Amino acid sequence: MSDQLNNLKEKILAFFPELAERGIELEVGFDAAADKYTVKLRKAGEEQGAYLEKQDAEECLAGKKCLNLTVLVTQLLTELEEIITPRKPG
Repeated sequence: MSDQLNNLKEKILAFFPELAERGIELEVGFDAAADKYTVKLRKAGEEQGAYLEKQDAEECLAGKKCLNLTVLVTQLLTELEEIITPRKPG
């Protein structure tokens, strides 16, 4: 399982090199009780995380499709950036 987690993390970092450039920490895990992968982004003491369906992760690792993975990480990145740098009104 640890090889799969590392491969998934590497895949995410390949799709999103800006994570490292912006100093955002990426954590990938597996929640056996939920039977889903976990993806967490951290920066400046803030964290955003979500589940990734097992099938979506496995399809991406197999080179079939990574759309759900990229949408999930894009959403987490947007939410994290909004927390860290809130938009000013007006």
